[in-house]
Amino acid sequence: MTQLIIIIVLVILGAAVCACLEAAFFSLPLASAKLLFEKGKRGSASLVRVKEKLHHSIITLVILNNGITIAGSIYVGHVATELYGNQVIGAISTFLTITIVLLGEIIPKMLGENYAKQISLAFAPPVYFLTQIFMPITFLLDMLTRGFLTKNRVVSEEELRMLSKMGEAEGSIEHDEQVLIQRVFTLNDLIAKNIMTPRDVVEGLPGNATVREVSVVLLNKPYSRYPVFGETIDKIVGVVQTNKLLSALARDNDKELVAHFMTTPLFVPETKRVDDLMGIFLATRNHMAVVQNPSGITVGVVTFEDVLEQLVGEIVDETDEVVDLQTLTRHSK
Repeated sequence: MTQLIIIIVLVILGAAVCACLEAAFFSLPLASAKLLFEKGKRGSASLVRVKEKLHHSIITLVILNNGITIAGSIYVGHVATELYGNQVIGAISTFLTITIVLLGEIIPKMLGENYAKQISLAFAPPVYFLTQIFMPITFLLDMLTRGFLTKNRVVSEEELRMLSKMGEAEGSIEHDEQVLIQRVFTLNDLIAKNIMTPRDVVEGLPGNATVREVSVVLLNKPYSRYPVFGETIDKIVGVVQTNKLLSALARDNDKELVAHFMTTPLFVPETKRVDDLMGIFLATRNHMAVVQNPSGITVGVVTFEDVLEQLVGEIVDETDEVVDLQTLTRHSK
């Protein structure tokens, strides 16, 4: 009787370990395994190798699980027959099946999912070692089943959005972090036309005016930079930084023309995506761009601040008289 109990326990324990490891390795993302490796966690090197060729390790665990279950069941039946005769085979088989399903599959897989990181780190080295031993068999099975495998699907934008919301609900990320993540995904959905300051409310400086002539504008509307236009605001020929004009004014160089201090403007089409705009601003070290329609006509200006506001919300300081010029323009029409 003792021998039969020991065999049953060993069969259930072997099946439980294999099922638990299978669930743990499946549940832990490869990115998490690589993060553990970067942190220098013990067993993480083997874990990364296991995750990179997960199907080989899963095949190994399935072979072991089935081997233990089948061989163990046969041996349990043999021992039970010798002890009690054929009349108990049905009862023993039913008991063993229910026990393996409950204690050797369901509960171990739940534990594997709940403690995936700890279990994967602890058992990755022996599993990787077993995978290498079973390599001839796993390679053959891999060749036979390769047609049924698909490449790992990249997580979609919608799934990442949902993960950030779930992370906030579970307390793993803060609300402001979740909002920032959501806003990042809006950058490629917006174009320059959506965030620009419309031409109707653009405050520009004439290039042929002197610093003294524009000083009233500089002092009353303290923007950090202004577009510089030629004959009309439709023909923007440059961008000037306010501090350069104020410095000229302070040094009594107020007779200098505004055009003398301007730099070449950056032109972008109104259909330019906002995430591309950010890259352009960073690469060119510009903070203002002139937005044009397909006909080359100026329709507004967009700044680096406009792009940042899509991530962090409206940036307003004590000098801003109007929070959103776009809204102001729409309401005035």
